[in-house]
Amino acid sequence: MVRGRDCLALGVVPTVLVGVYLLPEPFRRSLAFSYSEPEPVTAFAAHYVHFAPEHLLANLVGYVVLAGCGYLLSALADCRRLFGVAAATYLLAFPPILSALNLAVPRHAVGYGFSGIVMAFAGLLPVVLAVYAGRRLDARVRPRHAPAPFFAALTLVALSLPRTRLTLGLVGAAGIVTTGYVTSLVSALGTDGSGAGRLAGPRRGWIDGLVVGTAAVLGYVVVGFSAAPVVRGGVVNRYVHLLGFCLAFIVPYVGVELGLFDVDGVAGR
Repeated sequence: MVRGRDCLALGVVPTVLVGVYLLPEPFRRSLAFSYSEPEPVTAFAAHYVHFAPEHLLANLVGYVVLAGCGYLLSALADCRRLFGVAAATYLLAFPPILSALNLAVPRHAVGYGFSGIVMAFAGLLPVVLAVYAGRRLDARVRPRHAPAPFFAALTLVALSLPRTRLTLGLVGAAGIVTTGYVTSLVSALGTDGSGAGRLAGPRRGWIDGLVVGTAAVLGYVVVGFSAAPVVRGGVVNRYVHLLGFCLAFIVPYVGVELGLFDVDGVAGR
């Protein structure tokens, strides 16, 4: 199910990140994205630039965990094309998009780092999890149930932010939406007491995959938004984390719902 060429393609990203980090620091600083003087080249390149080894290591670990988990679940669910198109979009199109959206908050600062893209791979997981569950565990689980884990993660995001009326309102709203989607999922699974939607064969190993994927997305969201806001003189850009996570969910979810990807039916054995 896992293809060597896919693993090589996934391995290009860490190679690029480490390679850029090994470039002379003055050159790397020239690639950082200036919010006061934005340039097209730096809008893309800045997302692959790091200055501190711990910053680079954290993003490498996040990428390996989230992209690796997303790929494995996609391979097991026979939806590699969904993962491949999403990954290419995140790596090539998202950097300038996230940089441009950052300009909505005027400030004299520079942005750099891969964390927004890493968070994008977290945003893909709820969609992949829904497809995986429907193809490997119970055919009554549909891609339309993907918002359940997505909004559950957003609830954790809101809980990790400083307590204000706004964030408390976000917690309540995200919790209500999560409850609605979970209720829809439970209702779908309970429409047939005979269990006709359950797929034949042992399911324990497939359930393990669902648990690991869910833990990855929820766990990384907690880590990504609970980190100290200031690290070695720099400010953690939670705004770009949120943008990456939300946009990365919306894009493949809409694509699946529009029928651009074949995610119906049972995966091959």
